Amino acid sequence: MRTRILLTVFLALISRPAYAFTNDTGYYDGLEFVAETTIPGPDVNAMSLCYVTRDFKILGLTLTSDIKGYALANDGCATTPLRLFSEEQMITAQSLELIPADIPARARNDLPRNLRNYGLWAAIGLALIAVIIRRIKSLLGYDLRGPLRAKASSRILSTMCYAGSAAGVMASNDIAIVAQAARRLTRRNYQPQDIIRIADHLDPGLSPQHYIDFGRGLRDREKDIMMQGVLYVAMSNGRMLPGQYTFATELAHGLGMPAEDFRRVLKVAMNELDTFPPNPSAS
Repeated sequence: MRTRILLTVFLALISRPAYAFTNDTGYYDGLEFVAETTIPGPDVNAMSLCYVTRDFKILGLTLTSDIKGYALANDGCATTPLRLFSEEQMITAQSLELIPADIPARARNDLPRNLRNYGLWAAIGLALIAVIIRRIKSLLGYDLRGPLRAKASSRILSTMCYAGSAAGVMASNDIAIVAQAARRLTRRNYQPQDIIRIADHLDPGLSPQHYIDFGRGLRDREKDIMMQGVLYVAMSNGRMLPGQYTFATELAHGLGMPAEDFRRVLKVAMNELDTFPPNPSAS
């Protein structure tokens, strides 16, 4: 008799409005089956204990799911709950042996669920940060792993050809040196025949505007590499000829390169001559 009275009071306590659940994109309430109970439902059949979850979905696909509480349902937690179920009601139901005693009275995420939820967001966040950093480096010309932009590489190769031919017609040694240096500086696979094709179409009468156009639209680092390549080629034979000196200084003016930057790039080019000595026979 006592059990019947407690059960009647218990069922009265859990008489609350039901939820409505939908599938879409965004945050939505969900249900997950936990266990069968011996609590009778409206159709006399025993109700199921369910987790009430807050799910983040994209086009119906659940990405994260947080447990917010318990509920009772008479359809195996397939669609909608009949009643929400508090921690106090859970304790009462377990004391009446209506729900298995090994189920935690408080509904909350366990460690594996937290790892899935936060691990996913952490992975997405790290991936976005990596993409943003990579994009910023690319925009600023600091992506050292990939080749330079095609426009910058083409301009750099052209100015190196001018530096190689400033003393006259480009010899085979000069062509090989330009090809090697261009591959190293731009990380693009230039061959001697590419240098010959450009050398055959060089304009012998460069104007100040030509020097300005060499650097138009290039980033600062790309301009540094351009000047670095020109100085490397010009000094590859152990000395810089007057025509090469004129071309290098006019190019620096056209690029708007201050004197201190010119000296810095010159030092880099001289160091590279020691680190990567010209080797015409390698091409």
